[in-house]
Amino acid sequence: MTTRRGRWGAGSLLALAGLLVVLSTGPLPAAAFPHRHVPGTGVVALDWGDLDRTPGAATGDYIVMEPWEYDRIPAYRLQNPGVRILMYKDVSATVDRPHETGLYPTGVSYADADRNHPEWFLTDATGARLEWSDYPGLHPMDVGSTTYQDAWSGGVLAELRAHDWDGVVLDDTLTYLSHPTVDDLTSTQIPDDASMYLATQSFLSRVGPRLKAAGYLAISNVTVEWNTWASVIPAWTPYVSGWEDEYFTKWGLDTQPRFENAEWQWKMQLAAWCAARRVPLLAVTYSSQTDREAQVYHRATWLLTWDGATGASVFVPAELEADHWQYRANLDIGRPVAPRVRLVDGVYRRAFTRGLVVVNPTSFTRVVDLGGTYERLGGREVTQVRLARATAVLLRRAG
Repeated sequence: MTTRRGRWGAGSLLALAGLLVVLSTGPLPAAAFPHRHVPGTGVVALDWGDLDRTPGAATGDYIVMEPWEYDRIPAYRLQNPGVRILMYKDVSATVDRPHETGLYPTGVSYADADRNHPEWFLTDATGARLEWSDYPGLHPMDVGSTTYQDAWSGGVLAELRAHDWDGVVLDDTLTYLSHPTVDDLTSTQIPDDASMYLATQSFLSRVGPRLKAAGYLAISNVTVEWNTWASVIPAWTPYVSGWEDEYFTKWGLDTQPRFENAEWQWKMQLAAWCAARRVPLLAVTYSSQTDREAQVYHRATWLLTWDGATGASVFVPAELEADHWQYRANLDIGRPVAPRVRLVDGVYRRAFTRGLVVVNPTSFTRVVDLGGTYERLGGREVTQVRLARATAVLLRRAG
């Protein structure tokens, strides 16, 4: 999953810089959270200070945060008893330095592996340990090893039980070798993409059910592409509680172009597959807090497929000082009252109890008659909207 300080994994939420800093403040009291619960939303806050700057962190249905943030949990429970609070843990690597608390953002500590299980580290034919060159300090592990899998699940379960967590986000559940390595080393244990797929499948099939049997959510952040998601997600869903999909409506951390046409379609279809089966999906998009079009496009795209009960749309702002609860990215227009409809010009719309979403994922400007009067977010009443390419609108019912 990705943070604003950089990526940690194939879609890595965690920034290495956030591992080693001292938290400047303790948990905030419940009274500091005045926000009303908004269903189908969530917060991913993994950089230092994110939660301090996000007083509405418990407003949605999910919070993903670092293992060492556990002292915030009681206040969040008071604010929103239904919120699911998930601990971040990486699956495919360990980092060579822990947080100052001694906790790792990985399921297995580097120190323990180095001392007791050096065979878990991926090595080349000469015995040299691999290190990801895109994230120095991160060492890929043999996720196909059953002893590694048991140690990972045992350690994570111990941390979950120590505090009032609801579950864990399993990051870097890789379907292929998506990380380059220092000196381009290739491991003997997992030498190619096919081996990576099988190793990860082995990991999830052993670890996921164990987490679920203990009463915890196992939400996997998986690497899938347009031509792989339709085979991977159905095959692996029985092992987990739900999925996370990063870069849901655009690539990158800032104001890169939004997805359109076929690239948008497969993301929407993945979300629709999950919604139809009540499989929770955390759909994550990154961009600037000033990128209002991206926030609306992200929220509206996710709402097109939402089942009204499970999963969440999550927007992560790029700025270090930003509140993660951005208004447009978390707008509440009620529950869906009808399926999504594709109009003849490629635009999608869907009605909700308190509003309407209209998404234009095409490469052309479209004009859409709404069939009634609605209010734009600024309060102006409209019966028609003009949408530029790859844009959307969130509307409230007038009156």
